[in-house]
Amino acid sequence: MRSGRILAVIVSLGVWGCTLEEVTIVDVEDVVVAEVNVQIGEGLFGANRVTAFLHRTIGGAGAGLHTVPGARIIITREGGASVELAETAIERCVTETPEDGTGSCYWMSPSVAATFHPGERLQLRIDLASGGTLTSATTVPGDFAILGVAEGGQCLLPPNTPLTVRWTPSEGTWAYVNETAIVGIRDALAPLGIEVEHDPLQLLGLSISTSDTTIVFPGEFGIFSRFQLDQALATSLQDGLPPGTRAPVMISATDRNYVNWVRGGNFNPSGVVRVPSVGGDGIGVFASTVTRTFEVVVNPDPSGGLFTAPACPSS
Repeated sequence: MRSGRILAVIVSLGVWGCTLEEVTIVDVEDVVVAEVNVQIGEGLFGANRVTAFLHRTIGGAGAGLHTVPGARIIITREGGASVELAETAIERCVTETPEDGTGSCYWMSPSVAATFHPGERLQLRIDLASGGTLTSATTVPGDFAILGVAEGGQCLLPPNTPLTVRWTPSEGTWAYVNETAIVGIRDALAPLGIEVEHDPLQLLGLSISTSDTTIVFPGEFGIFSRFQLDQALATSLQDGLPPGTRAPVMISATDRNYVNWVRGGNFNPSGVVRVPSVGGDGIGVFASTVTRTFEVVVNPDPSGGLFTAPACPSS
């Protein structure tokens, strides 16, 4: 591996501000980082998705030169069948990259990815074109179902009514990541004088154990946005969705590798603490998730109108 040099500034933080304590020069290796994801999902968002995003750290690479082309990436399924990922356009792996940064994307065709299932044990091997090998393994979380709503279907919710979402446990999951994107909320709340900066409004929730299989929608989906949301908006969401809105609801069972890679370090001044699950001649994550999805719709008129769908499960 190549190595580079960066300027490290050690700063002491105190009640009265920041004091520059020391300046040192340290050597940093040019490390390959592999982020490989097996996503099992149905419903609104269709087929399974298997991707690998490979990039290098800044050491010795120079600005904008972080690609890792020509790698051979193989996922071996329980029983011995192996599938090789193909190099493709970066947009298939990420929606955006860091400024002046890039990387290399590898993917599996949807027809092949569709054969992956919850509960499978998978092995990963990456052979780098420049030499070196990275390896890892994951067990895909077990299958589960959202209760009272068909997979990928819609349910009709009365305006300003919270919905308790329940699902069956997913064997082997370490946490459930719960997401939504509320469409039409800006216009719906404007008559009340509540400003909404983003529409759709994306919110994230978290259930932190296998047995934690209940979350209140939409109020408990804003846990990671509570300091960014306008107070009036946050209060309104506790009562449910306003008339004329709609929102996909995604419940994702995640494996141990996923949780360790994205978890936050509450007592770490550097912020997020990433624990890699990929080893060898580089680091990274080999994560797997199982996602189940449905859509909540709210009519603009309580007497009916725009949406026709079965009623959402009663709380």
